[in-house]
Amino acid sequence: MRGILKNRMKSLACLILAISMSGFFCACGKNKEKNGDLGDYKKYLGDYYYDCSISAMVFETPEGEEMPGVLYRQVTDLDALVKNCPIPVCYLFYSGMHADVFGLFASIEELVEQYHDKVLIVTIDGMAEKEIAAAYKIEAMPEAIIIKNGAQVARFEGKDRGEWTASELASWILQQAK
Repeated sequence: MRGILKNRMKSLACLILAISMSGFFCACGKNKEKNGDLGDYKKYLGDYYYDCSISAMVFETPEGEEMPGVLYRQVTDLDALVKNCPIPVCYLFYSGMHADVFGLFASIEELVEQYHDKVLIVTIDGMAEKEIAAAYKIEAMPEAIIIKNGAQVARFEGKDRGEWTASELASWILQQAK
């Protein structure tokens, strides 16, 4: 009896996994790359680079691949990027020394995948880019700033919000970018 129950549980788990994965791939297929329609701001982005201090999270299909995904591209000219980007830009200041920076980025990547045509996320390592952090008066990280039409319109100061989650920050970014 115990063996039969165990096999049924395994079968049920496999079925749930198969159904959820097929839904994931269907959702990805619906999100075709749209950033190409948003003007020429991409000329201010460099190569794919996951370890630079200023990068843009973009949703695009890498050369030789069939499906788009969230990629990190080095920002070569931050000021020109912001001036030429037709959608709001979110500066996401972070510290690589923060304990849950990867969890934070995972939530933000989900936002980028779904709303890459609504907001451009630019990650800035506040420890490496001290001048930019000082110019925006960053006191604690992570912190997010929304810029529309070249002007700061909203600020998420994590230190003043008490407890918050990465998904709450992602929701805030989306709300402010509208």
